[in-house]
Amino acid sequence: MRTLQLSPSRQSAAAANNNNNSATKRQKRRSVVVVRLSARAENDDDGMMMSTLPLIDIQFEGFNSPDIPASPGIYAIYNDKKELQYVGLSRKISASIKMHCFELPAECGFAKVLPMEEATKVDLQDGWKRWVMAHVSESGGSLPPGNTPKNELWADRKKRGPSKPSLRLTNGMTPDMSFDALKPKIQEAIDEHKIVAFIKGTREEPECGYSHRVVNALNSLLLDFETVNVLDDKYNPNLLYVMKEFSDWPTIPQVYANKEFLGGHDIIVKMFEKGELKDAFK
Repeated sequence: MRTLQLSPSRQSAAAANNNNNSATKRQKRRSVVVVRLSARAENDDDGMMMSTLPLIDIQFEGFNSPDIPASPGIYAIYNDKKELQYVGLSRKISASIKMHCFELPAECGFAKVLPMEEATKVDLQDGWKRWVMAHVSESGGSLPPGNTPKNELWADRKKRGPSKPSLRLTNGMTPDMSFDALKPKIQEAIDEHKIVAFIKGTREEPECGYSHRVVNALNSLLLDFETVNVLDDKYNPNLLYVMKEFSDWPTIPQVYANKEFLGGHDIIVKMFEKGELKDAFK
């Protein structure tokens, strides 16, 4: 079979025609992408509007709602009269809202949240500004109370200690332990560390307001202390119930210092407010 050979001039014309066709196709694809991106941006604008999002009831531990994600995003806090109090941005929305509920329960009635999974810091700041300015426009020029200059009520003003993992009393291989089996492990933790706080949750994310306030008190004194999460059933099985029998004290948190039981929430907070807590750890 004989192969047909094109002259150089015809080869050039064919190549140019192919290039033109490819360029036209690329341009069409770009146009489609631009249209799609514009539509998505327009939809994102609508979705970012604070007024279009539902109110989530965060009273009575409603902050644990599955509708409040542990993802980056922006959020707004309303009081029980549904009046906007504060607009915030966070790398973990659920933790920030929970902190506000622990520290300012009287001001926290409802929340609106906008998760932004892949958001950069700039994205979060832009979204936050948009929400704040929307409120300013709707309210006739007023900032949300918690966002006014020099406002310290809503600011994350607590002194935070260094991040430390919680102590684990077991290796996690024994899912159920009796009081007699767990008691020596509790005692070992108390004997080996100067200050140990048995709390619900972790120092970064306490699971109740009482534990939150005790951790804040210890952090505020810049103390080096350990925590044990009584809700960690893998590494501290049954500890929530065993601790109450161990100490003969009915509530959590419990703080131990110098191998002795110092007190629960009420005692620790009262000592802190009176300026007596730091001396108790000497």
